[in-house]
This record gives sequence, structure tokens and C-alpha cells, in this order.
Amino acid sequence: MAQAMAARIDATTQVPVAQGPAEAEDGDRQFVTALARGLQVLRAFRDAAEMLGNREIAARTGLPKPTVSRLTHTLLSLGYLVHDPEGERYGLGPAVLALSSAFLRQNSFPQMVKPFLQDLATAVQAHVALGLLDGLSSVYVQLWRGQGQRIVLSSEVGFHLPLARSAIGMATLASLDEAERVALLARLRRDGADAARLDHNYRRCADEITRHGFCVGIGIWHQDINAVAAPLHAPGGRGSFAVNISGPAFLLTEEVLRRDTGPKLMETIERMRSLGIVD
Repeated sequence: MAQAMAARIDATTQVPVAQGPAEAEDGDRQFVTALARGLQVLRAFRDAAEMLGNREIAARTGLPKPTVSRLTHTLLSLGYLVHDPEGERYGLGPAVLALSSAFLRQNSFPQMVKPFLQDLATAVQAHVALGLLDGLSSVYVQLWRGQGQRIVLSSEVGFHLPLARSAIGMATLASLDEAERVALLARLRRDGADAARLDHNYRRCADEITRHGFCVGIGIWHQDINAVAAPLHAPGGRGSFAVNISGPAFLLTEEVLRRDTGPKLMETIERMRSLGIVD
């Protein structure tokens, strides 16, 4: 249980990475396979502090190890990767940070919602994350922890949660127009998602969002972590965002999520909507 000192729950081992095709689809002559493979290598890293060897990157991406070796050498030369003192393992480099900073400068929406979601994190004493659709995942573009929060999850900005197996993924799917959603659900099934489980979870969550504005995920991503999530519509349709509140299952029980956490999330969204920050 929660102690006076901070506790940490590590659930990152469950996160799939490096999604998306590395080969041209439907005979697309404009598709640059080498570029796609390089981006796959970057997407293999779960967070900025992780260090991986070529063998691990090859396992995560499905690319041949000789191909990975050439790609990591090129990305290292360009500053997108750095290596450890022994030169055997790689981490994300400063050039990646420059790209992410440029994204945040060009997209002001995460900064606009920041004070509201920080207040929400403190009110519920849990993690609050703003996620953006990225391939078959929702990637955290901002993350807030409650001031004084004692239980710390090991997720950070850049963390990916699978659409098929997370509350934020279900909320993201519910935010899409029908054609885009149908296509993405079909792609998830092709990628290996359990079709029956995916369809059941989506129907339930979509119904909850229709009725309450939010959906609840009880251990659907990790057995020890529960969450509540809701779509968040940026003005002008600038990306498919959703917001997620997550925490240990023994604290964020289903009753707490439905009675307290979910309604507080909706109050925050309504406050932002009244100010024109969200649609």
C-alpha cells in the first residue's frame, strides 16, 4: 500500500513499439522504405532513458540485424542516436528532442490544456496524460502527476499505449470519424489484436463515452493499473487527442473511477470547453 515515501510501479515491459509498415503498401511508388525503416528504429525506444543494442532493436522492429546495424550507424552520425561509453548500446539523441520541441511549438494545444490537467492530477492524486494518435498507439505528449502524489508510475512523455488494449486507446478510437475508425480497427485486427476482445472493449467503451463522456479500463492494459479516459477535441481538428487518468488498481478501483475520477475529468473538460480551449 501507499507509504510515506514514494512508491514506483514499473509497467513499461508491456508496451509494444515500432509499429507501422516498413514496406510500401499497395504498390506506393512514392514510399521510401529506407526512411520508414530508420523511423522504425527510433520508435523502438520506449523512453528517452532506454539504451538498446542492435539485437534488441532488431527483435522489436522485425528488421534484419545487418540492416539495423547500418541504420543505427547512420542515425548515430546524424545525432538521432547516442551510444554508451562501450559503443554497444544506443539511446535517443538530441536531434530527436529538437523534433519533439518543434512539434510542441507548432501545436499549442498541449500547452493550452496544461494548467487544467495539472490541477486535475493534483485533485485526483493520479497520473494524467494527454495522448495523441500515433500509428496503432496513443503516445503521451504531456504527462502530469499530482502535487504530493505518492505512487509513481514509470511512464513518461513519449510513452506509447496500444490502442487495442488501453482505455486511452478506446477513447482515441471513439474520437475518430466512422470511416477512419473502421479502417483503424481493421488494421488492428490484421496486426494481431484479439478481434473478439477488441470489439467487446470498443463497444463497451464507446457506449460509456456516449452516456458519460468517459470510459473505464479495469486492468485491460496492465493487471495492476486501472484508468479512465475521454476524447479531447482540439479546435480545428488538430490531431486525435484523448486524456487518460491512471493509477494503481488498489487505489483507483472501478467504484472510485466511476463515482469520482471520471466525473472530475468531465468537469475539467467542460471547464476547458466553456473557455473555447476544446471543442
